[in-house]
Amino acid sequence: MQDREYVMVLIQSLEKKKEILNKLIEKNKEQGTLFIDEDSDPDRLEENIQEKNVLVEQLNQLDDGFQQIYDRIKAILQEQKESYKEEICAMKQLITEITDRSTTVQTQELRNRDLAVKRFSSVKGNIRHARASNQVASQYYKSMSKLNTVDSQFLDSKK
Repeated sequence: MQDREYVMVLIQSLEKKKEILNKLIEKNKEQGTLFIDEDSDPDRLEENIQEKNVLVEQLNQLDDGFQQIYDRIKAILQEQKESYKEEICAMKQLITEITDRSTTVQTQELRNRDLAVKRFSSVKGNIRHARASNQVASQYYKSMSKLNTVDSQFLDSKK
């Protein structure tokens, strides 16, 4: 493969990474909505998390591939800066956009983590309340069942 083709692969890799980050931003927005909506489907939240994991895995693969190719042509890019000026500018622009999107994703993740903590503590509180209600109801039924039983009584059989 020629050096210029390697540079084009690097640019394509950065563009793909930008697209995946855009998808990740959308998934984070959806996840935030799911955490806020108390009637949201837990299965949908699970699907969202799995979809995000797939996207993160794709990002990691792209990063690994980018680094391998960049390591191959790093010296050439440094030596021949003028002949690759346009491509280097394009990569710098893409890297700036990727950095912005990465910051957005990190901010969303922190916000979603806080929403998740609130949601799960709310669910935990509801579970505690339900258990307490069940215990109170159980104790009530036990108490009431004791009222309906008549203790044994001694009968005087002598007349």
